[in-house]
Amino acid sequence: MACLIAALALAACDKAAPAMTAAEPAMTVPQTQQPTGGTAPSSSATAGRAGAVAMMAMTATSTSTSTNPSASAAGSSAGAGGAAPVTPAAGTRAAAAGAGGASMGATSGGAGAAGTASGAAGMDASQATGKVFAECRFHFGAIADVARKDPALIRELDFFTPGWMGLKDTFDMQHVCDDAAQGGAFSGKIPAIVSYLAAFYAKRVGNLEDCNVDPQRNLCVMGAEIIKRDLAKILSIYENYAQGFAGCYGTTRPIIFMMEPDFFQYTISNQSQPWTPKQAGEIMSQFVNALKKHLPNAIFSMDISPWVPPDNGSDSGRQWFSNFDMSLFTFVHTSGGHTDGGSAQIRADNKMTWRGVSEATGKPVLADTGYGVNGRSEGEDPVWNDVKNINARIADGVTSLSQYNPEPGWASKITALRSQLEKPRFCP
Repeated sequence: MACLIAALALAACDKAAPAMTAAEPAMTVPQTQQPTGGTAPSSSATAGRAGAVAMMAMTATSTSTSTNPSASAAGSSAGAGGAAPVTPAAGTRAAAAGAGGASMGATSGGAGAAGTASGAAGMDASQATGKVFAECRFHFGAIADVARKDPALIRELDFFTPGWMGLKDTFDMQHVCDDAAQGGAFSGKIPAIVSYLAAFYAKRVGNLEDCNVDPQRNLCVMGAEIIKRDLAKILSIYENYAQGFAGCYGTTRPIIFMMEPDFFQYTISNQSQPWTPKQAGEIMSQFVNALKKHLPNAIFSMDISPWVPPDNGSDSGRQWFSNFDMSLFTFVHTSGGHTDGGSAQIRADNKMTWRGVSEATGKPVLADTGYGVNGRSEGEDPVWNDVKNINARIADGVTSLSQYNPEPGWASKITALRSQLEKPRFCP
């Protein structure tokens, strides 16, 4: 999912898709144990999207970027998966286990295939209250190391976002469990973790740069080939992380995984061995099920790429998501560059809308405020503090917001907003 604290002189690592149309701003993501590597692009026209719903100001940094693959190179690979609409399938999620828990055992483990994706469309608060969040209301979150400096803000939050998952081949996120434990800084708050595990693995073993650093050895040329070739190894790493969380966090409290940002990039035509959209869905199902094998309490969110074909997101992802088993997912989420809380469109450069993607998937949207050009922090986004804008987005299916760079005093703004906000369409 912004150069959150530039003063942390930390290493940078880019994630970028090939420069196409509707370019999106880059992001620097300061967070725990981020890898070192490439540098952020200097031109805002080719800057892009980090798949980080969470930008964490911790002890190492990564600049994760990509551009919107909405032009012909991306479009040429998108049609193979079929264009059947995502079919609502309410009632696929089991009731939460324990106080505030969320056992997801009722979801299907099958691979996503064209035209077979299903979701929990059309659910209202009475149908799905309390499976993830204990209270049916609009939810607020923030980056862990920003929020931990402000106890008043922590009290107002419903979830927190720590560092990205997958920086190593073995579990390295004990800090999340410590923060969420009784007496921890975020006790009672739900961790919302960005899993970038497959991409990190491909970069490590393939010695890859990001897509705007090296014209050949990058994720957008060799990423799909490496991930498919080493899929068994990547699945074993997923299981290792799941076992780690099961051991230190437990298997009853909800924990959200925002899965593999920019997954669409592995289907674009300039990959050495591009996947079909159907293959992308099948691989994603395997990732989810590897986590669920040890974490029945895991909650999953599918990343939104607002530029997917056809025509730069004009169908709000209906074709793309039809290749995935959406019954495995509770949410869809934005990540990366600036999002527009005051518009029906997620971003001005793309045609996808908030309501459209929620209806196409049957899922509530976890929204984020994003970041500025070349990952520059632009501070708190006031558009997302306007009660009229938030209520309009709630009507579109947005169920939460993460402010990437909240200023001191955001806690009081949340307090003032809550009494004025409508009840969300979805209450997972």
